[in-house]
Amino acid sequence: MASKKGSNNKKSQTCLNIEIQDFIEIGNDIPADDLLPIWAQEQENMVPSIITDTDQIDQPIKYIAGLDISFVKTNDKAVASMVIFDYETLDIVAKISVHCIMKIPYIAGYLAFREAPVFIKLIDIQKQHCPHLTPQVILIDGNGVWHPRRAGSASHFGVLSGIPCFGVSKNVLYVDSITRDKIHELLTEKAPEKDQYIEVTDDSGNVLGIAYNVTGSIKQSVYISVGHKITLKTACDIFKSVTKYRICEPIRQADLLSREIVAKLS
Repeated sequence: MASKKGSNNKKSQTCLNIEIQDFIEIGNDIPADDLLPIWAQEQENMVPSIITDTDQIDQPIKYIAGLDISFVKTNDKAVASMVIFDYETLDIVAKISVHCIMKIPYIAGYLAFREAPVFIKLIDIQKQHCPHLTPQVILIDGNGVWHPRRAGSASHFGVLSGIPCFGVSKNVLYVDSITRDKIHELLTEKAPEKDQYIEVTDDSGNVLGIAYNVTGSIKQSVYISVGHKITLKTACDIFKSVTKYRICEPIRQADLLSREIVAKLS
């Protein structure tokens, strides 16, 4: 795995740490089932706005970030975190977290409506407190166009924020005839070794993303898909450059941070 490392010749940057402890409420009292047709239509309407064939990234890339959210198991509290990295050194330059009350349940295929609003809040906080650290690319724990309606959480967030982003998922999202067993069979046949990957297409031959064998264990593969304003090749290259373990560092650190804060709320 070709990963970047913090430079021994450069002094580590000071890390800014922001935690908004006032709970923001995500969702309302309308039953989610009543909203599904509306949400599905929103996703379909969003598809023409999703850019996947060109990179619209400000160069050179100086900062990238990972987004993730963790939930308290016993109630509806959650914490969303963004960790911003210096792309050259992989030093962490900022950690931003926000507490929220999550009224929207998890529904497969509609993750964006649960997470995108709080992720946008993180971006708003970042722009308010440290606009000079605005990331040029964001990595999200989830899917982009690898989605039943081709508009997963990474694409949804990308269109709303205007920031180039892509999704990295630990699980196979079933689309058309794609199943976990089918992907594992293809990986076993075509990409059995560490750092090998396969392109995944839907039943019409359209590319959904990449199944990436990070560690050499097929079951530990991850699934990369374009969110918005980035090509799959660039997303894959960035993923490789910021990955030390199975989970790429931006998402791994955002996950660790949100879990750490959630543990204090439990």
